[in-house]
Amino acid sequence: MSAEPPPPRPAGETGPHGAAPQGEAQEKEAFRAQVEPHLDELLSAARHELEYRQAVGDLTLDDLTAEELVGETLARAWRDRHRRPPLLGLRPWLLGLLFRVADSLARQEARRREAAAVSLEAPVPPEPLYDDDESFWEWYQPDESTRWEDVIPAAAATPEQIVAALERKEGRALPRTARRLLLLTGVHRLSVAEAASALHIEAAEAARLLAEAHRALGSRKKRD
Repeated sequence: MSAEPPPPRPAGETGPHGAAPQGEAQEKEAFRAQVEPHLDELLSAARHELEYRQAVGDLTLDDLTAEELVGETLARAWRDRHRRPPLLGLRPWLLGLLFRVADSLARQEARRREAAAVSLEAPVPPEPLYDDDESFWEWYQPDESTRWEDVIPAAAATPEQIVAALERKEGRALPRTARRLLLLTGVHRLSVAEAASALHIEAAEAARLLAEAHRALGSRKKRD
């Protein structure tokens, strides 16, 4: 005797693997529309990040393109779209995510090079593409009442001047987090609180690092 067909699924009920196909397609379209205005800025940030990584020897010109880095970032953003803190805007969240994806890809490349140095035939152990501290978003929310602009005034330098300073020897020597804070606040014009949240650090620590970075670059300017 043939089995009876399953009863029809009520309208709006999800399938066995989560969201209904039509609903997910609509969500993807909405997500695409939200991130599209930020693509040029993400590409610019990706180019700066790759130029820095290549200058310090983390990556080569053949390892990764800016378009690939942005593509990986958007794939991660889609996967973690429901984890974005409500008080953190989409633009700063995407910029911080791009840096973390770059970190992960650079670590993977370093492991591949180490494995190749040991044995050209030894397989590289698999690892998740993204291994940053996912639990951070479970507890951290930026403080919307904190105005760190009152602690550190906005830099008078133009974005072009900040990029040029970061490309000099002193800029390359800055701690990576401090360099990213300068880019986010000085070039992408995020608030200190937004930049801190995007980089997974406390706002007070971000303020301290920014002050030290400004002093380091300022002392170079005075010598010139």
